[in-house]
Amino acid sequence: MDIALDKTRGFERNDPRWHGRIEMAMSVDEVVVLVRDYIATLAPHLFIRLPDVCRALRVKAEDDVEYWTFRLSQRPALEDGTQVDGELLQEVFNHFLHASLRISQIRRDEAGAAARGAPLSV
Repeated sequence: MDIALDKTRGFERNDPRWHGRIEMAMSVDEVVVLVRDYIATLAPHLFIRLPDVCRALRVKAEDDVEYWTFRLSQRPALEDGTQVDGELLQEVFNHFLHASLRISQIRRDEAGAAARGAPLSV
């Protein structure tokens, strides 16, 4: 395996099944559904360990994935001074980041196919 790839994608070891499904997604809609499924797996008590701004994680469309990827990348702090669960915040961010990257790949592939006049896969 490529060492650089291994170091940048090591986060996939925490949830390889989900990340594998993201890599297999052929459409942006599939990616959005997978992100929604991931959010649904987070138990309510976990949201308390995230900053207030991150407790309202909702994804309806691809722009929500981009929005939350950006927000989570800012590593917001808890307003009341209590500790943020940094590992949980990083895990959630990694899921959103991977989804965002996959959406970019899908969009790039669609643009390339359109430029070549090839049919788009749906």
